[in-house]
Amino acid sequence: MSLLQVNDVTHAYATSNSLWRPKRRTTVLSNVSLSIGPGICLGLLGSSGAGKSTLGKVILGLEKPLKGQILFQGHDLYDADASTRKLLRRDLQVVFQDCYSSVNPRMTAEQIIGEPLRNYERLSQFELRRKVEKLLTQVGLSPEDRGKYPHQFSGGQLQRINIARAIALNPKLIVLDEAVSSLDMVNQTHILRLLEELKLTLGLSYLFITHDIKAAHSISDALAVMDRGEVIERCDDAAQLLSSQHPSVKALMESMLSDHPRNRSVDRIGSKPKSSF
Repeated sequence: MSLLQVNDVTHAYATSNSLWRPKRRTTVLSNVSLSIGPGICLGLLGSSGAGKSTLGKVILGLEKPLKGQILFQGHDLYDADASTRKLLRRDLQVVFQDCYSSVNPRMTAEQIIGEPLRNYERLSQFELRRKVEKLLTQVGLSPEDRGKYPHQFSGGQLQRINIARAIALNPKLIVLDEAVSSLDMVNQTHILRLLEELKLTLGLSYLFITHDIKAAHSISDALAVMDRGEVIERCDDAAQLLSSQHPSVKALMESMLSDHPRNRSVDRIGSKPKSSF
């Protein structure tokens, strides 16, 4: 059984150009279906406006779709009772793109990481601190960092704080919504390696939402491509995208740049080992 099953999800937003005209519905997702198994990372690719982040919000339970079904661990996320939804949300976490707006600037790292633990577990102050220190170590930071505030961390370090918060409750699935897009190339590489290590050691599954084929190729077990609210391509390896004839997939491939201008070619993605970036 799949850990996550998205069945024919359709979603739309109401829009209007003026106060006097009736609102119209703009479809952002159209009959989207996909699945993620235990221990699998699905890379969800697409250009800006393709509907990737909206689908992420629907999967997280933040926006109820107009039509369709989100099954997580066999339960319909939008049809479950309140107690079941709370249990499901424990196993379904998220890391967003903007590491700074994802945290309260007045909270310390210990308070940020400890927030889900306080919500779901009954821990003494001593137990909570030990757990936070362990999580800081897991993401490559120091236990002494627990007393620092967000402005005292670099972007890469703060994203590690967000990852520590996401894994605090030992979830089954983490939605990574452009989680490395705002970082420089060095920090991107470090965070992707960290995510791969956590996936293996903790048995995590990921929905890795991105527009970056290289990043998706480095971490994903399978790929799906979205365009205008639809899933237009699915494959088990990034190299398979080379054979796609869909214009949007070709545009994504052509947008990928190599490390050096003279080596820039879409063919390079198929020749790189999966662990490279």
